[in-house]
Amino acid sequence: MYAQKTIEEFLDDLSSKNSIPGGGSAAALSGALNAAVISFIANLTIGKEKYKEVEAEAKEILTESEELKKEMLLMIDQDSKILSDILDSYKAGDQDKVKSVCQDAVEFSMDMTKKAVRLMRLSLEVSEIGNKMLASDFEVAAYIGDAAVGSAIANVKINLQSLDNEEYKSNIKKEYLKLKDESSRLKEEIIELAN
Repeated sequence: MYAQKTIEEFLDDLSSKNSIPGGGSAAALSGALNAAVISFIANLTIGKEKYKEVEAEAKEILTESEELKKEMLLMIDQDSKILSDILDSYKAGDQDKVKSVCQDAVEFSMDMTKKAVRLMRLSLEVSEIGNKMLASDFEVAAYIGDAAVGSAIANVKINLQSLDNEEYKSNIKKEYLKLKDESSRLKEEIIELAN
């Protein structure tokens, strides 16, 4: 469980010649980092006299960002398991199994994308009400969060290539492009607020 390991252990494993963990785990970590930055901003807004009027909202954001942080941390390991299943199915040469695990991987990465976009929405919300001394952290949340969205989508795209159902592929593509557009728009809004 990477959630219980050091950052250094994860980075050493990711940078090794082993196939696991891979980019999907890095995407999940990016999402967890975004959640942590959101929590940081919320925590440094709560309890400040100047931000008393938005304290209840900041607390709600904090509760959700902490929950999403836990979910993204779990996804680091879940992605490693999915990647292992994909590699095993390719080694076995079982095309039906390949399609099945790749479809699971698409669904998993779409779920990660949606969570990452939710975090981008929270990044905007906390930037609108948060402690203005942390404006640079609003931007950090925007950049890390958008990277998490794009990285999760990269994993959707690679696994879609192994599937035959053109209607399914087309629907997923429409969905992830819409999510990517939303994330890009949110990023720009947050950067504007920060400056």
